[in-house]
Amino acid sequence: MARSKIALLYVGGSIGMKMNRKTGRIEPIESLNEIHRFLPELQREVALRFFSLNNVGSSEVTEQDWVEIAHTIEDHYDAFDGFVVVHGTNTMGYTAAALSFALQGLSKPVILTGALLPINDISGDGRMNLVFAIRAAQLDIAEVCIALGPRVLRGCRAKKVDQSLLQTFDTTRIPPLAEFNEGVHLGEHRIVRRKRQLLCRPTFDSHVAVATLHPALQPAFLDVILATKPHGIIMRAYGSGMLPERLFPWLRRVTEQGIPIVMTSQTIRGRVDLHRFRKQAALEQFGVISGKDMTFECALVKLMWALTQTKSSHRLRELMERNVAGELEE
Repeated sequence: MARSKIALLYVGGSIGMKMNRKTGRIEPIESLNEIHRFLPELQREVALRFFSLNNVGSSEVTEQDWVEIAHTIEDHYDAFDGFVVVHGTNTMGYTAAALSFALQGLSKPVILTGALLPINDISGDGRMNLVFAIRAAQLDIAEVCIALGPRVLRGCRAKKVDQSLLQTFDTTRIPPLAEFNEGVHLGEHRIVRRKRQLLCRPTFDSHVAVATLHPALQPAFLDVILATKPHGIIMRAYGSGMLPERLFPWLRRVTEQGIPIVMTSQTIRGRVDLHRFRKQAALEQFGVISGKDMTFECALVKLMWALTQTKSSHRLRELMERNVAGELEE
C-alpha cells in the first residue's frame, strides 16, 4: 500500500525551537531536517515533504503569512493527500480562520499544529502534536483544522483557551471533528473528502479596528478609532450584543460614514442576537452587523476577508451573517 503524501509547511513557533543543552537557552533549530529524526516510526507510513515558509514566533505572524501559506497549498495541492502547517499557538486561531476563508472547496485536510515547548523537550508536546497532526492529515476530513493533542478541531471555530499541554485549544459550541483514542472517532458534522474545485482567495484588508466594551469606556476613545478612518470595525459587546445607549450617537456616526461595524460577544459561548431585547433593535437600524456565534478571532479575520470580496454594504452584511466555512450557525 502506497504511503500517504503529506506536505509539512513550516511557519515557526515553539515547536521549531530546541533547548541548547550547553547554555540552557531555547533557540531556533538550524534546519527543518532536524524534525525528521523525531518522527522515525511515522515516516514508515507517511511520505513527508518539508516547505520552509518562515521562522517566526506566532506573535510576529501577519496577513502576509496567511497569503503565503494559502498560495503554497494552492501551488502543491494536487501532489499531496493532506497538508500540515507548523505554527505558533498564540495566533494560530487567526491563521486557521484566514485559511478557512482563503481556501474554499477543499477536498483534503489542512491541519495546523504547534507546541508550547521545544520539540527536543522530552516532556514537551511538540513530537506528540506533530504525530497527531500528520495522522489527522490522512483522515476523511476536508477542511482547515487545528490539532494539538488527540482532538481535531474546526479551525474557524477554534480558540486558544489555556496554556496547557493537554487542551490548548477548544471549540466551545461544537464537538471535535475527530478524536484519537484506541482508534479514531470521526464526527458526523465534519466536511468529508470528495471531488471539489479548490478556490484560493487569500486577500485581506488589514485596515480594521477593534473596540472592546467596558463600563468605563468613553465615546472620546471611540472617536480616536473613527479618526483613523478604518474600513471596518469589530465591536466586542456584552452578552448577546448589549451596549449602553450613551454609545448610540457614536454608532450612528460610524454608519453615516459608511463604515461596517460587526458586533461580537465577549462571552466564550455567547451568540449575538440583535432581536432579543427592544433596545437592541435600534442597533440594526444603525446598520450593525451581527457576528452571531463566531469567535472574536474568526469575526475579525472574516471581516478582513469580506472587505476584499465586495464593495456593496448590503452584500457585505449578507456575507458576514452567512455561513461560509462552518464558522457560524445561521
